[in-house]
Amino acid sequence: MDDDIWKKVKALIREQGACVLATASENIPHCSLMAYASDSSCEEIYLMTLSDTRKYKNMSENPAVSILIDTRQAAVESDHKNAMALTVSGRFYRITQGAEREAIRKQLIQKHPELKDFFEDPGGEPVKIILESYTLLEGPTKAYHGDIAGV
Repeated sequence: MDDDIWKKVKALIREQGACVLATASENIPHCSLMAYASDSSCEEIYLMTLSDTRKYKNMSENPAVSILIDTRQAAVESDHKNAMALTVSGRFYRITQGAEREAIRKQLIQKHPELKDFFEDPGGEPVKIILESYTLLEGPTKAYHGDIAGV
C-alpha cells in the first residue's frame, strides 16, 4: 500500500460524514445515503440502521458491501476536476456485544450530534464494516487502488 495515498484515503474518511452504502441481495443492488463514523485506523466504518430496512436485510444475507465517500459538495462549490471519490469494499459484521454496540453509538453521536435521537433509538442496529480494499479517484483521471492494511 502506498503510504501517501493511504494518508489521503484516511483523511477523506475522517473529514467526511456521509457516504453511500451499496448492498445487494439476490443479485439486486440497493444504495443508501448514510451518516458514518470510523475507527482511528480508518479500517472500520460504523453505521446505524433499523433492523427492518432493506439494507440491513441485504447485509444479513450478503455481507459484501461497497461504500462511496466523496467531496462532491465541495467540488460543486469550486471545481469538479478537483473532486475526490473513494470507493471502499468490505464486509458487514453484526454487533452482538452490548459494550461494542454502545461504543459504536457513542462514536456516531460524537461525529453527528444532530442525529443523537436516531442513534439512541432502541430499534437501531449498529453496523460495523471492516474495510478490505479501496479505489481513490482524484479528479476525472487519477485512480489509485489498494488493499487495506489490517486485512
